[in-house]
Amino acid sequence: MKNIFKNTIKAAILSSVLLSQTGCNDKDFLKENIFQLTSETSYQEPAQIELAINYLHNRMQYLSMSSYQFHNYIMTGLGLDVFFSTTPEFVTSNWKFLTPSEPGYTNYWVTGFSQIISYSNFIIEACDNPNVKFASETQKNQMKAEALFFRAWGHRGIVGLYGDWPVITQVQRSPKVDYVRAPRVDVWKQCREDLMFAAENLPLSTTKPGRIVRAAADHLLSEICISLGDHTKEQKYYDEAISAAGKVINGTDGDYQLMKNRFGARASEAGKDVYWDLFRSGNFNYQSGNKEAIWVVQYDYTTAISNTGGMPNNATTNKLLLEFAFQSSSFFANRQVKDAAGNNVFFFGEGATKFADGKSSQTGSDARGVGAAQNRPTNYFFYDSWENNGADIRNSEANIERNIKQAGGKPWKDVFDEIKARGDWNKIIPADTIRTIFPRLWKFSTDKHINGNPEFIDADIYIMRLPETYLLRAEAYMKKGQQALAMADINTVRGRSNARLITAAEVTMDFILDERARELFGEEYRLVTLTRLSSKENPVLVNRVKKYGWKFPDITNDVRPNIQNHQWVYPIPQSIIDANFGATFSQNDGY
Repeated sequence: MKNIFKNTIKAAILSSVLLSQTGCNDKDFLKENIFQLTSETSYQEPAQIELAINYLHNRMQYLSMSSYQFHNYIMTGLGLDVFFSTTPEFVTSNWKFLTPSEPGYTNYWVTGFSQIISYSNFIIEACDNPNVKFASETQKNQMKAEALFFRAWGHRGIVGLYGDWPVITQVQRSPKVDYVRAPRVDVWKQCREDLMFAAENLPLSTTKPGRIVRAAADHLLSEICISLGDHTKEQKYYDEAISAAGKVINGTDGDYQLMKNRFGARASEAGKDVYWDLFRSGNFNYQSGNKEAIWVVQYDYTTAISNTGGMPNNATTNKLLLEFAFQSSSFFANRQVKDAAGNNVFFFGEGATKFADGKSSQTGSDARGVGAAQNRPTNYFFYDSWENNGADIRNSEANIERNIKQAGGKPWKDVFDEIKARGDWNKIIPADTIRTIFPRLWKFSTDKHINGNPEFIDADIYIMRLPETYLLRAEAYMKKGQQALAMADINTVRGRSNARLITAAEVTMDFILDERARELFGEEYRLVTLTRLSSKENPVLVNRVKKYGWKFPDITNDVRPNIQNHQWVYPIPQSIIDANFGATFSQNDGY
């Protein structure tokens, strides 16, 4: 998890500085030289292109680890069927706030994906520049392939947010104000073209954790082809999806395998399992022995996202926020309630979520406890998606701790009952306590923090893992009517977790979405998964949210989830529409 992408925008600055080192003889000393920052003037050597590729990875770090904790969660499922914000007024936990003028969530992601597309185009153009002297055709094609992968990734993400979008494959050397939205099928077709080149030219392996390899391109190509098959009704795309995923699974793209045995530095610890191992520090990367890791964004708490997006390098920006976001709060929402001694009343007690070294598992503004939970998994994820009395290790106490106790060993339910026995318990336990007190997810938590500092959890972020590849192929098989083959892929994933093996008759899209939630909660871009399956006629995202989303009313008595049928895609930011004054940039229906 070393940060290998420390050189970011400095690449462009460095290039322009190098290019400005002209001769200073008497003849040309006063001659004015004007340099335009383009792919030709910025990238004249492979080393400079390498720096630019590093910046693409830096953008992924920023998108995945921003200090504004709600940002990454928009893509991984905030407000959908798997989890919601504990802030009732936040968009997609209260869908009436999802409007074209809402400034935060949309600008962050449209800017991030657009930057990835833009910088990818610069790199692609530079790779095709005959003046750049590559060591070999292989080096040139590998660099171009990595940029093409990122261009496809950026388009895939932005289509997942907004649906139809312009296909941007050229470097823009002047402001463009006349973009026209293309049907998302056309965008996916461009992604397919980019990924086919990437899959042919990316390396099978790399010694640098986080860099893109061939398996990542085929994994993403499989998803893109499924989307094309769904919305063009052309069966050939399902065949392509099956083929692409098969290359990852069958060894063509490298030795990828589901981890079935305990591994890593903590493998000898009793009471844990291999799924728990997958999320321990040092275990995320293929280079560390994790053979199901396909693409992992690298985290380094000292430098990972310093000075990106104008953010300072401090503890807040460098804290990995997954743990902070998904852990149950140790205090009540109403911190003004005091006990007889005048102290704040804590649900778990002062040391409830602290470990033997005295360090809390997370930090907050209150010195006696931890911060309030930012996101709460839905009851669908915590309870409905799991089989009763099942042996699925993903639902074991080691991975979803339900029997939380105070530091002294008292179960939290006993504490709850004691507080309820008080006459003023309704002042201590607000009606919305369920939003911030819930089982603990060890998938996004640790009892061993960096240097004992409770603010830091040293963990990378999975973007692609092999179980998802199996589930993508299963989806393609199912849509071709090959239920038995789909069943076999799903059972491969379930078998690793000791879950009950299913029958072919149980294979449905809903079941696959349930299995994705069980295996990939907080990892997959759940928003992209649900929007690619959706259309105006069949808004799968909306239907899932209505069925499984947050149903707990807030103090305004709004009935949740209050999503509307048109909200299977998000509104185009009004700022984009206004800036594109040279052509009509249409708003999504219903907004």
